[in-house]
Formats: sequence, structure tokens, C-alpha cells
Amino acid sequence: MKYHIIGLTGRNASGKGTVASFLMKSSFVYHSLSDTLRAELKSKNLEESRENLIRIGNVLREEGGPGILADLMVPNLNSLENHIVDSIRNPIEVNSLNREYPNHKFTLIAVDASPETRYERLKQRNRSGDSSSWEQFLAQEKIEESSIDPNKQQLLATIKKADFHIGNSGTILELENNINEIIYKLKS
Repeated sequence: MKYHIIGLTGRNASGKGTVASFLMKSSFVYHSLSDTLRAELKSKNLEESRENLIRIGNVLREEGGPGILADLMVPNLNSLENHIVDSIRNPIEVNSLNREYPNHKFTLIAVDASPETRYERLKQRNRSGDSSSWEQFLAQEKIEESSIDPNKQQLLATIKKADFHIGNSGTILELENNINEIIYKLKS
């Protein structure tokens, strides 16, 4: 039996967490590359802001290479279960996760929604480190999208590597139907 590792990528507040929650209800084990960053910030007594998360991720990539966050995650993916890896933001992380596994197949899903929808979701979730204004939201998004430095976030290049793309500007039911279709295709 082949198990699945589903990687999730997408812009801020696109609905990756909602997709992950839905997959967890289908017995997927959750992992996040951002959790590695949060632990690193905590160990250095730094505030968990979006800027600090980006900064510490860039530092780790500069020290260990662009795929370091995914490389650190791989040992957690060997159990005979289905896994989710959230917060993939660099194409080399995709390459690192898309390796030969004895019992798993890796698939990358990109989740997106309109900027206005994502900003409204971001305001509603009120997560530590999220943008406090529309202007800040757009500025942070620009930083994450397309750096030419391979050790920084390259979200647009990462999204292009996705096996599946999900538009998430609609209802939760539409999103769940899209996920169910993908799961069905993976099992076929």
C-alpha cells in the first residue's frame, strides 16, 4: 500500500490551514515547515512576527541551503501513515520533499484566493504576526512571492511546481469537494 505526502503551498491566508484540517479528518498527520521556524524563534527569544518568520527562514536557508526546512522534515515522514506538509515556500523545498520514498508518494497542492478574500480572512483569524493593514499585507506578499535569491521565499516559483491548483474564493463545501476529487485521483 502506498501512502501519500501532500505538500501545501499558497499565498498567505489562501486556505492552506483549512485544507490541512480537512485532510487531518481523513487521517493525515500534520506537519508545518513554519513550526520549525517558530521553534527557532522561540529558542532565540524572538517575537513570532511574519517578518521574523521570514527572516529566520532566510537565515536557515543561507546556512543550510534552500531545502533545509524540508530536509529537516523528512525524518518525520517515514511512518506508515498519510502526511501533510504545510507552508512550503521555496521550490527547492519541493525538490527535497519530492524524493524517492519506500512507502509514500509526494504531491504538491497550491491553494489560492483573491487578495481581497485573503486579506479579509487574515483580519478574521487575527494570528500573531499577520499584517495590520492592506498596504502591509501587499508589501509582505511582494517579499514572499519572487526573490531572486534561492535562499529566500520564492512562492510563485513554488506554486508553479504544484501538481494540483485549488481556487479557494468560494465556499467551504466547494473547497472540500475539490480536495475530495484530488484524494480520489491520488488513490486511483
